[in-house]
Amino acid sequence: MIRYSIVVPTLNERENILLLIGRIEKSGLENYEIIVADENSPDGTAAAVNAYAAEGHPNVRAILNDGEPGLSPSIVKGFRAAQGEFLCCMDGDLQHDVADLAGLLGELETHDFAIGSRYVRGGGFREKWNPFRVLVSRTAAAMAHIILGVRVKDPMSGFFALRREAFERAAPQLSPKGFKIMLELLYVLTNSPEPCRVVEHGITFGLREHGKSKLSAKVMLDYVGMLCALRRSRHA
Repeated sequence: MIRYSIVVPTLNERENILLLIGRIEKSGLENYEIIVADENSPDGTAAAVNAYAAEGHPNVRAILNDGEPGLSPSIVKGFRAAQGEFLCCMDGDLQHDVADLAGLLGELETHDFAIGSRYVRGGGFREKWNPFRVLVSRTAAAMAHIILGVRVKDPMSGFFALRREAFERAAPQLSPKGFKIMLELLYVLTNSPEPCRVVEHGITFGLREHGKSKLSAKVMLDYVGMLCALRRSRHA
């Protein structure tokens, strides 16, 4: 029986994804599946994953997001394909540390939504991070608080887990676009009549090992637009 479904959204992460899968397999986690939700990567990420799965890794598979483009739609498709009781999302670029995975998932024994956070006790950075990136991250958190009233310290980490029933409760209200589905899920669930128990769990954030960051000015503008759209949807 699958207890944990780990969804990894990817776009051109062929150099990183098998390293990540190998680290998860060696982590000691049990009763899990790994779903790579790939956005039709030109570098053959999905093909590499499925070839690896065929070598004797039946709990690993890749699915293609052939619908609405973007990170968020890929994650939602992965969650919908998942079989586990607990759902988790982590990046495929190796910036999220597999050593934090068990602790994050463990929070779901007593909470509905667990957020991997760099800015709470036990969280931080594996190496000195670009001060501009830290400023962007802090500013994004402040904007989420001001515009949406979301009171978490790290809504931009991208490393999170939630109970299946919480996702299914939120799913009909989601309009996944762009790259920050975690924030949309959090906003929907904390504004629903049914209580949602949220916790931030300290994680260590690393540097990308291969490839280039996808953060850009357009991504940040899209983020601001998403915050405003979410607020309008709740006050329509």
